[in-house]
Amino acid sequence: MAQDLTVRRKDYLKRKKSGLCPRCGQKIKKSSKFKMCDDCREYFRNYNSQIADSQNEIKRERYALRKAKYCCPRCGIKLGKKSKNIICPACLKKQYKYNNS
Repeated sequence: MAQDLTVRRKDYLKRKKSGLCPRCGQKIKKSSKFKMCDDCREYFRNYNSQIADSQNEIKRERYALRKAKYCCPRCGIKLGKKSKNIICPACLKKQYKYNNS
């Protein structure tokens, strides 16, 4: 690392207190309701969407693989081939509890 974490943290807090973007130090408009400049916000928005897309693809693949192997797509417990439900009883119970609370 180029700088010690405590130094970076101090710079972050100093910039934030001064009304600057804590990440890059660029001046933020007074009318802005955000703490970061538009460039940094766009960077993080794009970065987070890329991460979310890759995670969703992994989850879709895992769901399809588990379903093909007659396993519960959520927890991976083996289900019988004659099982009426796709999801195991424990996961169904959790889902019912979540939906009704």
